[in-house]
Amino acid sequence: MSTLIIHRDSGFADRARKYRVFCGSKKIGVVKNGEITSFEVSPGKHIIYFKIDWARSNKIEIDFEENKTEVVKVQSNLRGMRLVLAPYYALFAFWKYLRAEHERA
Repeated sequence: MSTLIIHRDSGFADRARKYRVFCGSKKIGVVKNGEITSFEVSPGKHIIYFKIDWARSNKIEIDFEENKTEVVKVQSNLRGMRLVLAPYYALFAFWKYLRAEHERA
């Protein structure tokens, strides 16, 4: 098995809400504000993304190798002055509401 470590940044937007973690079309767990958590993933290529209500993050394809660890950082795009754009992201750019980045372990 391989390990997926999720690091959710702490921010004002969505502070009290959990992000659902998806591997392909399967929900594998949740991550809370400021939390770092890990999940076991089978080796091979998988699409990782996050959802909150109907909004989601970009999708990241990761090739998991046996007994290796991959790290993904996720945060809300609603930071600073972008906070006023919440209705735009929620209605017209729901796939950009969250931002996920693959970081090398």
